[in-house]
Amino acid sequence: MKNRIVPGFELAFESPGNSTGFSVWQLSNLWQRKIRERLDPHGVTHVQFLLLNCLATLNKNQPYAITQRMLSAFSGCDKMMTSKVLRTLESRKLVQRKNHHSDTRSRSLLLTAKGMEVLQQATASFQLAEAEVFESLGKKEKGFGKKLRKLVHQHNTDSSSD
Repeated sequence: MKNRIVPGFELAFESPGNSTGFSVWQLSNLWQRKIRERLDPHGVTHVQFLLLNCLATLNKNQPYAITQRMLSAFSGCDKMMTSKVLRTLESRKLVQRKNHHSDTRSRSLLLTAKGMEVLQQATASFQLAEAEVFESLGKKEKGFGKKLRKLVHQHNTDSSSD
């Protein structure tokens, strides 16, 4: 049977390599694979690493107790996923959850000494993975990252106004 194109129908692109979105998808897959390879020896997933890093940042910069809701908002992770990942991190003694000092419905999050140790080791591996993926950009890497963040911000802003 012949492959027939409907008259007037135009293909999205002649080959996947001509699509910016396809290239972004390929780069994302490559980046995720490299991150996974580098974080696996530390026993943390990418999301676990992200939440540990964000928790450390918040604990460093905030003089008050960090809640799960704050961590979810700061990291950009879904609330339910944040909760599930925190339970795993708590069971591994990387994070501690205590009763919040003023809100009985909330729990304060603390990075344990073990969690900080894992985070420090994993950070070096994470940075190495990022360097492997983006090193060919050289000095243009910062500009590339800035353009990506602009696109993400633009579309997050657009979708929040719907």
